[in-house]
Amino acid sequence: MSLTSADDVHDFIRGLTLLGTGGGGQPEAGLQALVPHVRAGREMRWIAPADLPPGGWVCSVFGMGSIAPADALTQAKRVESGYPTSWVVAKPMARAVRELEAHTGRQVAAIVPFELGPGNTTAAVDAALELDVPVVDGDLCGRAVHELSQAVPALAGMPFAPGAVADPWGTVLIVKSVPSAQVAERIGKLLGTATKLPDLNAPCAHAGFLMPVARVPEVLVAGGLSRALRVGRAIRSALGARADPAEAAARAAGGWCLYRGKVVKKVWEYRDGYLIGMTALRGEGPNAGTRAEIWFQDQNHVSWRDGRPWVLSPDLIMLMDADRGTPYTNAVLPEGASVAVLGASADARLRTPAGVARLGPRHYGYDLDYVPIEAQLGPDQAPSRA
Repeated sequence: MSLTSADDVHDFIRGLTLLGTGGGGQPEAGLQALVPHVRAGREMRWIAPADLPPGGWVCSVFGMGSIAPADALTQAKRVESGYPTSWVVAKPMARAVRELEAHTGRQVAAIVPFELGPGNTTAAVDAALELDVPVVDGDLCGRAVHELSQAVPALAGMPFAPGAVADPWGTVLIVKSVPSAQVAERIGKLLGTATKLPDLNAPCAHAGFLMPVARVPEVLVAGGLSRALRVGRAIRSALGARADPAEAAARAAGGWCLYRGKVVKKVWEYRDGYLIGMTALRGEGPNAGTRAEIWFQDQNHVSWRDGRPWVLSPDLIMLMDADRGTPYTNAVLPEGASVAVLGASADARLRTPAGVARLGPRHYGYDLDYVPIEAQLGPDQAPSRA
């Protein structure tokens, strides 16, 4: 599949935003990254893992930093703090990959997106175009996550390092080694804070998880880019036919439309580099008279319905505007919005004991057993299929 028009790009980013489960960057960043390529007549195509060159090497590239709203530095404060007045590196994702190649002596034959999300997936596509290498149809998580240790390669024991970090201000760092993915995550978040202080849109680009092509099937959640495009196209098609965009999205994602309600309250804070908070919903339509709550740390992770534990991470909890079909990130979800809550099963490797330990409710301090979404919903509620 490929992106050849502005409609394709909007559909792709719409699907990525939904599958990002409330995180994964902002749609505006994705549009800024990909729309110029369409206008320049460049085709953005992804390849199947089987089409990777035997004996080659691939890596992942992604940004790190919070999606929490904040005030950037004024121009005067930026200069006073030692930053350039404007970006000096236009494509830090591509530069991070080049620095990784230079450090390791390995030429990267393709880019594997780290996660599904409107910012990080499109950043990988943009970097691949800049580097003139293909991007693989898949990612390392099957959703958005907020910690390196939650990605499939980290769960499989594959190290992030050696890695490279680059930002628009001219910073370049080589990460020779780190003791764990958790430490790499903490370091990356600190670097992301410094990068985004002058400009929230400045990407703190990380290139890592360098691996031979032979190991890609072991850690890849295949088909994610095509899935995102199908979801976005299904939403646009439903809106054009005056059909239900939430049901269309659920079918395209192979998930469920779980709930409809109004956002009656959203509380959040910026803590330790993360956007953390709770969204409270009051049921509407078929769910009138009920309530639901969703706790998020960048992405949606723990939910309750009428006070009882409901869908839990690592399974996907996704919110979209019930009428307009616009998926929401948690940074911009407004109080008063009427939303549909969608759910989908996580990749099986995230549902292992190791995956649940890193991404399940107890990881976030909730004393709850992870129950797969299909068991929560019951045997009579099969997932929707396109």
